[in-house]
Amino acid sequence: MQTVYMIRCAEYRIYTGYRCSAPILWKHVKLKEKGKKNYWQLNRTQLENFIKIVHKRQKPIYSSSITHRKISYYHSLLDKKIKDIVSLCPNIIHLNFKRSTGFSDKALILIVEAYPNLRYLNLCNYANINTIFSQKITDKGLFALANTCCKLEYLNIYLHAEFTETSICNIIHSCLRLQHLDLSYCEVTNEIIKEIAYSCLNLKYLNLDECNNISKEAINQLVSLNPNIHVENFENTIMPASFDVPDRMYVLARRLEMPFDALRNVASLDNYINDELIKRLNIVSDFTLELHASNTHDQP
Repeated sequence: MQTVYMIRCAEYRIYTGYRCSAPILWKHVKLKEKGKKNYWQLNRTQLENFIKIVHKRQKPIYSSSITHRKISYYHSLLDKKIKDIVSLCPNIIHLNFKRSTGFSDKALILIVEAYPNLRYLNLCNYANINTIFSQKITDKGLFALANTCCKLEYLNIYLHAEFTETSICNIIHSCLRLQHLDLSYCEVTNEIIKEIAYSCLNLKYLNLDECNNISKEAINQLVSLNPNIHVENFENTIMPASFDVPDRMYVLARRLEMPFDALRNVASLDNYINDELIKRLNIVSDFTLELHASNTHDQP
């Protein structure tokens, strides 16, 4: 099982492997494992190899252009490695460490000090916080994030039950531009929901999976104060009363990856669903034709 390096360039072409012919165009760098089974057995030298490759080139050529970095399912992402990333890439606004572990408050504080204009941060933790595979982040790191990165629009702190009500409320009160917030498996209280209702007026999506200490009255108040919010995984999915659409249409549109800020009236949902289904059918049709042509060509 190998890690795949994916470098997304300005022209949106994808290069895989160790080299890119035009590193000056690098905008997005992703390091992720091919497939999720046994990802804890990832080769721990892969990230180090990538950093060594980066060091071989002249730093100003490409690193200043990188704004997005994704390192997911990497279970030896230690503070030192993050320090290397920060030193190489000064203009990051999008960081995705989904289920990557090993780093601590020290690394998070380094990140927020280096990237005060951060827009996107995914700190989704791994499996069980009591295992050896976990992020070692506490309220100290979250307070630093709240005090520095006020431009955050996306924050995922899935499975961080160690965060207290005070630190989560501090994030909510400080990051007023938040549009997407995932608090799944966190210790969410009615006070946190109240803070969201009065502070996060731009919030469009809130995930509360396995947040069992919240009253239905608190959620109803949130929805009434923010009619555009979508609350996921609270008992049954809650949609604002202003959504004059059948539940099934909305659920289908979301499964088809409808953007959170898309129009949600019946006509818009109907158009989106039809367009997406047609696209997918065309892809299947094109693939079937190519496969048939290939089989025909191979026949004697």
